[in-house]
Amino acid sequence: MATNLEFINSFEGASGIANFQLTNIFSDKYDVYKIVYDYKANDVSGYVRFKLIDSGGSVISDAEYSKASLAMRSYNTFFENKNNGTSTNMGEVGYNQDFGSGGEMTIFNPYDSSSFTFATTSNAGGTTASGNLFGYKSTNSHNVAEQITGLEFSVTGGGSYDFDRIQASVYGVKQWVAH
Repeated sequence: MATNLEFINSFEGASGIANFQLTNIFSDKYDVYKIVYDYKANDVSGYVRFKLIDSGGSVISDAEYSKASLAMRSYNTFFENKNNGTSTNMGEVGYNQDFGSGGEMTIFNPYDSSSFTFATTSNAGGTTASGNLFGYKSTNSHNVAEQITGLEFSVTGGGSYDFDRIQASVYGVKQWVAH
């Protein structure tokens, strides 16, 4: 069976870390990347967010991001989390789930220094204590044209700020050529 995904690398984080970096994963070989991840956090509150890493190896934490996220909770109403150019992170990729969570993201144009970087994400997870489920869908942009070489997941807000485990696999999306 043919596929348009080409495996690049997989990463695994140690228990007790609050930040998990995927470095040097983007290159001029692809314009589009797929990242599949799963994690288990050490608490049931807060968010897992991601930021981009520039070509100098620095995590971009300035207010250069825009995001629009939909949080889908089994135990309460859905809600939106959005802003336009004022966020210091690329967006939420999930909630801080102690039962575990998994998702995928698609990253567009990260290595092109003349384009903004865009991402779409989807995630689902749950908590052990209550059995609550929590899903996320988002569209995100980095509003500065610069070369991006990686990204960082981080646990933020409320509760214990670390992962019990986290892993991610990175794929390049090959372009189809019509013959």
